[in-house]
Amino acid sequence: MDDITGIPVDLRSFLDRFPDFVSLSDFSGKILYINPAGLELIGSASLAAAVELSALEFLTPDGLELANDIGAGLRADGMWEGYCELRHHVTGTSIPVVVTAYVIHSDNGRADVVVSTIRHRQTDERRNARMAADALVAGRHAREQKALADLSRFAVIADLPTLLTAATDTAATLIGVGNSAIAHLERPDDPYLTMDAASGVLGVRQSVPSGDGSLMGYVLANSESAVCNDRTVETRFRTETMAAFGLRSGVGVPILDVAGDAWGVLTIHSAEARHYRDEEVSFLGSVAGIVSAANRRIDLERQLRRRSTHDALTGLPNRTLAYDVIDAALARARQQSATVALLLLDIDDFKIINDSLGHEAGDKALVKFVSRLVSAIREADTVARLGGDEFLIVCEGVDSVAHAEELARHITSSIAVPFSAVDVPIPLSASIGIAVSDPNSTRQELIHRADLAMYRAKDSGTGGHAVFDPTDLYDADRIRSLSIDLRAALRADELTLAYQPLVDIATRKIVAVEALARWNHRELGPIEPSEFVGVAERTGLATPLGAWALRTACTAAARWRTFSDIVVRVNVSALQLRDPDFPTEVASVLAETGLPASALGLEVTETVWVADTERVADTVSALHAMGVALLLDDMGKGHSSMSYLDRYPMFECFKIDKSYITRLPAPRARAIVSAIVALARAFDVTVVGEGVETEEQLDALAAAGCDFAQGFLLGRPVDAGAIADLLLAGP
Repeated sequence: MDDITGIPVDLRSFLDRFPDFVSLSDFSGKILYINPAGLELIGSASLAAAVELSALEFLTPDGLELANDIGAGLRADGMWEGYCELRHHVTGTSIPVVVTAYVIHSDNGRADVVVSTIRHRQTDERRNARMAADALVAGRHAREQKALADLSRFAVIADLPTLLTAATDTAATLIGVGNSAIAHLERPDDPYLTMDAASGVLGVRQSVPSGDGSLMGYVLANSESAVCNDRTVETRFRTETMAAFGLRSGVGVPILDVAGDAWGVLTIHSAEARHYRDEEVSFLGSVAGIVSAANRRIDLERQLRRRSTHDALTGLPNRTLAYDVIDAALARARQQSATVALLLLDIDDFKIINDSLGHEAGDKALVKFVSRLVSAIREADTVARLGGDEFLIVCEGVDSVAHAEELARHITSSIAVPFSAVDVPIPLSASIGIAVSDPNSTRQELIHRADLAMYRAKDSGTGGHAVFDPTDLYDADRIRSLSIDLRAALRADELTLAYQPLVDIATRKIVAVEALARWNHRELGPIEPSEFVGVAERTGLATPLGAWALRTACTAAARWRTFSDIVVRVNVSALQLRDPDFPTEVASVLAETGLPASALGLEVTETVWVADTERVADTVSALHAMGVALLLDDMGKGHSSMSYLDRYPMFECFKIDKSYITRLPAPRARAIVSAIVALARAFDVTVVGEGVETEEQLDALAAAGCDFAQGFLLGRPVDAGAIADLLLAGP
């Protein structure tokens, strides 16, 4: 650099704005350039005045003592750095500075220019202090970030209590107070907080008041952070608890739940009055945030686990958890030489509520039923919902089969108590199957046995229970086998109908025939109707069996109607009557066979009618509107309701259950039959006595005013050809 004017414009502009003293001089000490910051530091009026001076004239006497060292350093090393003193040109005072000087050589290697940067020693010290402070803050921030990262990783794998302890330790250690705690309020009206984790003097888990009784309570109640630098001047909450612990200051931050409300509170405390920086409060908030996120994760996992093991509607254990409970109970029973009883409970006719009122009403009914059921079991028992309207009760410590039956009877009586003021009908009865373990019982065997016993209980009527019997295994195998064969027999048209005459008691004339299904099994021979009809109802074949019987009977009756005014009567199942499409099916069969609707009678059992009134009523009303005759079968066997019969006056005939006919002419049986006939007269319908086997029974029916009779005395069930012969022969 030959001349100061050779400094590029951009560099000159940079030097003019540089905050420290910068000078250029030649090697002899002649000043070439001083920037504005340098001129200001030494009090020089202008650059022109400064360049008239030698570099040595800028130094104080103490500074001049270093001139030789500076020159030697520049000559030997090309630079010098150290402390020196400049002289203020106006006041003459010394200016302690830090100097850095180095030589810039020209292209030919000759020393050309000495560049010096000079900084007031106070400025340098302030900068160093600031840098040290920045380094300290950066170090603290790095430690905090590492601690938060470590805590976040730990939160993924730890359970909540372990995480809370780690969070309090992290907060206390990083802020350097030694006292930290996490607490929550168990119930809104609790006077004290529940301490979940604590360190320092708080580790004794002392009682901490809720609400404004403490810093913790205040933060939790207001869902916002609070800083107390000195409890002696605190007015927002009471500080007696802090004083009792020997604490003077503290900070609390809320731990939020999924809804954004304060679930708990994280606090730190110091034994001294202390000013807590915003950064420290923010760090505590970050720790609380990690706990909050982990709590939400853990709560979600807990919910997911519960959903996988509990029924969503009732909250009861589901099939999966029930199986685990049974396995554990059987293991304990083997160790203690004890027994376990399983009670498999199926609500009687629950499908009625779902079909007639809808699934929403069914769900409400189930919830109310479950409440009653849970209150009926022992505290140590477990009740689970297996699905639909089926429940399993696991009972440990059962002394005997009689003990298990006692439990079943208690449940039956408890759920049978009528509900008051309910918006949906609630089931009041259930069938219960009981199985009691032996030392070698497995879960699968025990459930299977309870299931078989439950079906036997259902076959015996509603609201009962049955204990597993080894013969149930045979019955189950037979049911499975017969259901397979019955389905095949229906496809192959191997079933037949027999027709039993129904006669006018006064004239003995055949007025109708009842179609009765018969099955002659290829290998087992004739199967009792009560058995294969029961199999059909249990295995989903009742509807196809009923459809086959209806079509077959109507086809035969259409042929008879060419020479007789006979009426055919067909039994219909509960499933058919609950099917809203059943009237359409009947109309289709009548149209295909050409049988008038008035020539068809459908027999509905009283128990089906009363048990499922709303749904069945819609179906039978549609059938009645078509002109199909409707008969109420098994009158007196069920639990008839006069209000139902009065509301739905579509039946034209009552059939007295044969159990009453069998006891005729006994006085009590006569009275019952007379009462049923009187009821029929009140509803302007005819009456049939079925199961008549003696003249005495027939005479008793006639004396009671009964219209028609049916039974072996008057005609056994015969095939369609024999009925045609009887009709052609006349009375």
